[in-house]
Amino acid sequence: MVNPSGSITMNGITDQEMVRIWEFKAKNEGAFNFNPQQFQVVSIQGQTYNNNVTFHWPGEAGLKVVHEILGYLLKKEEKAEAVGL
Repeated sequence: MVNPSGSITMNGITDQEMVRIWEFKAKNEGAFNFNPQQFQVVSIQGQTYNNNVTFHWPGEAGLKVVHEILGYLLKKEEKAEAVGL
């Protein structure tokens, strides 16, 4: 792959998950970007979620970070399912 640039849009991101994503961004400044002004905050059954969270990456380093973020989100989901939530 010459330049694995791209983007992905996620919905249903909790505020706790957004804190972790901001930590990824701080540790990997410049590797990937997202614009918080694009987020749409929605409330479902009393819980607040962030929709339209779009990550953009310009190359391999950013793709690796976004891959880590997706792995983090998937592991949280697997843990919740294991507990029966």
